[in-house]
Amino acid sequence: MAGGGFVAGDGRAQEYGGRMTFSVVVTSLMAASCGLIFGYDSGVTACLRC
Repeated sequence: MAGGGFVAGDGRAQEYGGRMTFSVVVTSLMAASCGLIFGYDSGVTACLRC
């Protein structure tokens, strides 16, 4: 695993503006809905094999 990507206390966290853009909202909703569909499909498939 690669190391050194995150350095504590480098000061960049205070500079980040952190806007909630339309792209962030759409990407989050898409990821959440795909996760729900995958979980539902896995549950149904497991129950049908019983």
